[in-house]
Amino acid sequence: MRRLVLALTVVGLVLSACATGQPGPAITTPVTYGCARGKSFQATYPANGRKAFVSAGGVTKTLPLARSASGARYAKGAFEIWGKGDSARLSGFPGGPYDNCQAR
Repeated sequence: MRRLVLALTVVGLVLSACATGQPGPAITTPVTYGCARGKSFQATYPANGRKAFVSAGGVTKTLPLARSASGARYAKGAFEIWGKGDSARLSGFPGGPYDNCQAR
């Protein structure tokens, strides 16, 4: 019994040491997207991936992660950014639509 308690204590200490790593930056560098018809917008994606901060047409919105079949989609009401790789599409923002957008 004593060996079991000692072994569990050691395992607990080892696992807790693994959890003390330094966290990454809270927010990555903003990504600027260039779109069709000379339009552009910016999006910033926090490291946890649960939301995106999007600025377009003089409006900035925080959009939560939403379901998507493919790629990453963030949406709230009429505001939506849908991206895959370096490509994105933005809707609901003034000055839109923002189609055929590529990260610069």
